Amino acid sequence: MEIIEVSAIDIRDYAITQKWTLVKEALQDGLFVLNSPNSDYMQLVFPKDDSSPFFQEMAWITLNKLAKIYNFSLKKMIEQIRDVNDDVISLRYFSENKTVYSISFKEAYNAINATRQMLLASASTVIAPALHHPKKHRPEAQDLIKNTKFRHTEEGSFILKISHPCELKINHDLFTKNEQYEKPFSRNVFENMNNSAIKISSAIEADDIFSLFNNEKMNQRPEISYDFCDSLSKLFDEEREIPFQLIFNWSKASLQKIDKPNFSNQVIFPYSNKSKIDAVKAYFEPPKQGFLREETFYGTVDTLDGNVGKDEKRSGYVTITILYKNETFKVKVNLSSNNYQMALKAHEKGNAFVKIIGDLRKGTRHHHIENVQSFSLVE
Repeated sequence: MEIIEVSAIDIRDYAITQKWTLVKEALQDGLFVLNSPNSDYMQLVFPKDDSSPFFQEMAWITLNKLAKIYNFSLKKMIEQIRDVNDDVISLRYFSENKTVYSISFKEAYNAINATRQMLLASASTVIAPALHHPKKHRPEAQDLIKNTKFRHTEEGSFILKISHPCELKINHDLFTKNEQYEKPFSRNVFENMNNSAIKISSAIEADDIFSLFNNEKMNQRPEISYDFCDSLSKLFDEEREIPFQLIFNWSKASLQKIDKPNFSNQVIFPYSNKSKIDAVKAYFEPPKQGFLREETFYGTVDTLDGNVGKDEKRSGYVTITILYKNETFKVKVNLSSNNYQMALKAHEKGNAFVKIIGDLRKGTRHHHIENVQSFSLVE
């Protein structure tokens, strides 16, 4: 007889999810006794205490009985029972035309790190919704990571599994004397991961990435962040370019007390979607500190520091004083020879304004306008 490494509580909870009825009178005798849901007089009997000298033998009999009833192997039955109080995320790498028995150590390492980032991103979104989470070190998020377990992988396609206990909070209603169950922080995080993955997949299929971003941007409590998109991109196995699937399994014990999430618990991402996910990620990418993209600026030319090139025309840096959002500051701009001539004309006219369309990069001492799209003299 092999050692049964499951708890008595988990065996009891699994049986209850399958509609077995607990005989409360047996509790005072130190036993969990459960009656079959089929009115066939079958019972499950095992000690409440895992350390009891009789636990291993009686648990082994109980698990074999359950495995036979539900047509599972003993190994699969034990796995089902271990997961009964946990929410589980499975990351499945697979291929339609070849068997995937393994992934490289590097890809496994990257997948675990990406999953960790995804958990932290969703946890940060649940705590303080935003399009970007520059710091993901909140205590609640770190506690979630601390209590998340790495489970055995499954056979066939290569599957990484992580789980977290789904510990429901009970609120007592003093007026009705009823108990109301509240979803724990971890369930809200897992649901956010599930729903965000579905939204991104659906937006890619509908070729409507902009609407996804715009809806999240307009939402006071956005559900998707740059950090989540980045972690999703990192989950791809780039060595073999195979697809992956996210599978969310909710604690069976919790579903006896709270509603099951109302969306699909499986999302497939073909490798061909990687570039699309990177496009989604680009929409959510936060602007770099002090960096404004393709803005229009007006200013006056202060100095011209260009040099004469091989074409005997002068080009190079000029210093311009610009006004932006009621703030005046000097910027350096590297101009082509044609734009440099317009800057020279503006300078010769004294207070003539120039119009620049480009990217402003603000520094601690010097500011620059880069990627100049347009430069013209304001007549």
